[in-house]
Amino acid sequence: MIVQPDSSTSPDNTPLGAASPVDGGPLSAGELYQLTLYKWRYSLEAYGFEPYQVRELMFLKWLHSSKRVLP
Repeated sequence: MIVQPDSSTSPDNTPLGAASPVDGGPLSAGELYQLTLYKWRYSLEAYGFEPYQVRELMFLKWLHSSKRVLP
């Protein structure tokens, strides 16, 4: 089902604002970080990178974000 942006219901046909079964509030910083890493890994794999290449790219991203290596 495709829902229009101005629709008053969510994709599962529950009205907006209604409590969902998994309503646990916003993600914590750690959960958001883990989700971001998963999305990066999944995207790299989807673009056809080999597992060893994904590991190396994720390591380089970690080095850059931890300010151990500058561009």
